[in-house]
Amino acid sequence: MIEKELEFPKAPQKATKVRLQVGKYKKAIVSLKDRDTLRGVVGIYQYGYLVANRIFTPLGPPYQWNGYSHLNDDGKPNAPVRERKISLPNK
Repeated sequence: MIEKELEFPKAPQKATKVRLQVGKYKKAIVSLKDRDTLRGVVGIYQYGYLVANRIFTPLGPPYQWNGYSHLNDDGKPNAPVRERKISLPNK
């Protein structure tokens, strides 16, 4: 069986962690050295760092991640994902 090679977007200079968000509530935060553990998982991929070892601070744009690459079939990067602000209804 042929293994697909992982292709990551270039990390910003201060980035130490990677967040992969799958669906609305599920996410994984791993260090840059361990980002190969995200193989095969589809979601939104974003670089950042942790503040006080628990608050993720994003750096740079989020990317659509297909499990192996941030590139589409043409070899071009997927358009960065726009973050949506969620507003809560007033009571």
